[in-house]
Amino acid sequence: MKALTTKYAAAALLIALMAAPALGAAEVSSQSYPDGSSPSGSLREQWIRGYPQQSSDLRQKISELPGTADPNVYMPVLFGVEVKDISPNFGDSRGNGSRAHEGEDIMAVKGTPVVSPTPAVVLQTITGPDEGNAVYTANPGGETFVYIHLDRFGEGVASGLVLAPGALIGYVGNTGNAAGGPAHLHFEIHNSSSASVDPFPRLTGDFSLQARMSYLSKILAQTSDSVALSRLLITNFKSAFTAALAANITLPLPISDALAFKPANPVSVIAGIALPAGDLALGSSGAGVVTLQKYLIQVAVGPAAAELKNTGATGYFGQVTKAALTEYQLAILISPPNGYYGPATRAFILSHPIAMASSEPF
Repeated sequence: MKALTTKYAAAALLIALMAAPALGAAEVSSQSYPDGSSPSGSLREQWIRGYPQQSSDLRQKISELPGTADPNVYMPVLFGVEVKDISPNFGDSRGNGSRAHEGEDIMAVKGTPVVSPTPAVVLQTITGPDEGNAVYTANPGGETFVYIHLDRFGEGVASGLVLAPGALIGYVGNTGNAAGGPAHLHFEIHNSSSASVDPFPRLTGDFSLQARMSYLSKILAQTSDSVALSRLLITNFKSAFTAALAANITLPLPISDALAFKPANPVSVIAGIALPAGDLALGSSGAGVVTLQKYLIQVAVGPAAAELKNTGATGYFGQVTKAALTEYQLAILISPPNGYYGPATRAFILSHPIAMASSEPF
């Protein structure tokens, strides 16, 4: 009887060991970490080298990628930054010297589209406490690219999606352990042996203006709010679109609409309250400042707005108003967010009216 029990125990152990790869595959397909834990190094390596654990359909898609890695990789941030603007930071110390930086940090405006620089297949999308929103892709030559700290994933981006060069990955952000810091893309390249390699020497080119407009047309067709994305891009990268027009390159329709947008009234109006056509800054006073203060109190994007609410709409542009305006500019991606009420902020407020508690004209 004892021998029989021992035999069954051994069989159970063997079955458990045989099931281990399947369990690993289930773990690899996990989308988030509700307990806030960080993935182990071995689990992360499974995401990078997890091809054998994937479905046959996914393995087939990966096998159709070119067999040789491209030594030249295009800039994955679609607007606002070129390869000449970045400097190497791979290997820099992170975490008080406890670890080395495994990628290239590319500073960019929050919400800017991030695209695949090569043909690729999406391996995994995850949301973790360190990476924030991250996308892992299989790339030519058995490489894996990783896009970390995204504000959000690209619409429709999921495991198994086949990507052409210029296809949407997600949007620049500061999620995960980058929260509270400047928006940027943390971009990693891992070779066929899963070792991280420096992306900086590989980032040698930028997509042409024609290609960027073509890719953007597809992105605007799939995004959940093409108007908001178009206005963000126009606000921050208008020169790229005017350069495209000068080169007789057709703009995506939502971009053309955003460029052509004109207010019905040349004076900014919020629910019947006229904002001044001139700029406002520290030390300004008058009815225009009152209106601006009321607007900032209504939109209430953070603690500075709450402090302004306690102070009230006094009509004097002091430090509290400046702090509330700076806070608001950060939220709407006005650059630089300096607490100065000028054309860019005025244009945004005009396109985002709100119902005010009081609408008597000044």
